[in-house]
Amino acid sequence: MKKESKDVDLGNRLKKAINYIVYLEELNSQKEVAAIIGKDKTNLSKAINGDTAYIKGYYEALCNKYSFFNKDWFITGKGQMLLKDHAPQIEDVYANENYPAVPKAPGVAYDSEEDYQQAIENGLKLLPEVEFKFAAGQVSLISGTEDITRYWHLPDCKDCEGVAQVVGNSMIPALPSGCWIALKKHFFDPSRYNQIPFGNVFGVVVEDPFSGEYHGHIKILRKYKDPEMAKKYWIAHSINSSEFDDFDIEIAQVRSLWIVKQHIVSDILL
Repeated sequence: MKKESKDVDLGNRLKKAINYIVYLEELNSQKEVAAIIGKDKTNLSKAINGDTAYIKGYYEALCNKYSFFNKDWFITGKGQMLLKDHAPQIEDVYANENYPAVPKAPGVAYDSEEDYQQAIENGLKLLPEVEFKFAAGQVSLISGTEDITRYWHLPDCKDCEGVAQVVGNSMIPALPSGCWIALKKHFFDPSRYNQIPFGNVFGVVVEDPFSGEYHGHIKILRKYKDPEMAKKYWIAHSINSSEFDDFDIEIAQVRSLWIVKQHIVSDILL
């Protein structure tokens, strides 16, 4: 059998360029880039892992689609990835003040028991992804192993505790429907209602006082200026304010509070 030819450095450059497009185009995974440039998503993982049988086709397709990439950089590794005066900068994408401070970061999902065990043996910290969707759901975000669908390794998020999925368009374009978010539980005292870091994006699980059902919201939490209102309610603000109005969250009905730490960009083909 012919041995597979590898160029790991070139594969890493391809991966960097693809992740740039993921950020720039507000995508959720690398496979979406493959679709945009007209390449087969099933071979993308081979290309970014350095398989020379596939790399050239992908970086040439990237350069044909996005003229701001420096083709010489792909080939030699010298110079800059982007051609000066032609490339949009990542920070420009997030210049709009309505964007929350939720950085995108890569993550690797483990679906099989074999991959999970191998990751544990390698000493990786894995976070559970749960069935709970932030729209309506069960009693708590993480209520037991029966709710866990798979595990994630997030190298850039050391203090996260779980992964969940966003439903709905109230937080677009920063957090599109279907994207994954990494969460850290924020313990709060309802009697100290103003001692949370307002202005951050939170996952809020609340109990309906009439039905007893639990619902999840992904919102930017704000504080009422009126002292009496501030004792009872937080203001839930959507990024997509043209379609979604602010509403009140009754503090007494909050059952758990989670800070959204990351918007996960899948680092493998799911």
